Amino acid sequence: MTSRQKQHPRGESAYAAQVEGAGFLLGDVTRLMRKGFDRRVRDLGLTRPQWRVLVYVLENQGLSQSELARRLELERAPLGQLVRALEGLRLVSRQRSPSDQREWIVVAGEDAPSVLPQMIAAAHWLREITFQGISREEQITLLRLLDRMRSNLSFELDR
Repeated sequence: MTSRQKQHPRGESAYAAQVEGAGFLLGDVTRLMRKGFDRRVRDLGLTRPQWRVLVYVLENQGLSQSELARRLELERAPLGQLVRALEGLRLVSRQRSPSDQREWIVVAGEDAPSVLPQMIAAAHWLREITFQGISREEQITLLRLLDRMRSNLSFELDR
């Protein structure tokens, strides 16, 4: 650090603090949350993209593979590879759409219930660690603000 750079209370330069702001802080929190979750579910043998797809399938049963790719903001080919890998583990299965035989519908596989307890336990652990020392009222405010930020960005970027 040069003598002209001022030190910010968190240790970075004043320049870094001006550039980073909330977006970088949110990115750091997200990265650390993913890292913590990954560590807790490591022995399931799932990669981060795989468990992300699995969770989304479990929450949105019966989406087409194309719609799943769109919602996860993935290209169809990489999503197809992830779904095939999860099919190999019997965590998801694909079925032909009754309305369009060219389309695949993705649903939870027969072994999906066996991984849910560990994923749920990891999510609870992560929530406890993340919100340690933060009141319920503060948590509600944070979630409301993040939802508003997402809405603002979605509206602006989807125009």
